[in-house]
Amino acid sequence: MSSKFDTQPADFESVKTRLAEIADAVDDESLSLDEALDLYEEAVAIGLAASDLLETGIVVPEEEVPAADEAADQAQASGDSSAADVPDSAKSETNQA
Repeated sequence: MSSKFDTQPADFESVKTRLAEIADAVDDESLSLDEALDLYEEAVAIGLAASDLLETGIVVPEEEVPAADEAADQAQASGDSSAADVPDSAKSETNQA
């Protein structure tokens, strides 16, 4: 199988781009079953590599941070301790789900 990712992908943008290419390729009705299975295996490997990227602590760009962090920050500023007591590590774990 020829994979565009013979090594681990460097970032999520490259993962997203390659998965989009694979999705477009499998939409082609002239694609053989063997080629489709090779692409499927590559997509699974890319998904596992993306999971590894998450586990190594890749930082999410500021504009992609979900609203839960903002809500906790606003609650903390307004004095609402129920949301403000959530540790940052717990917030990031729930945001990755």
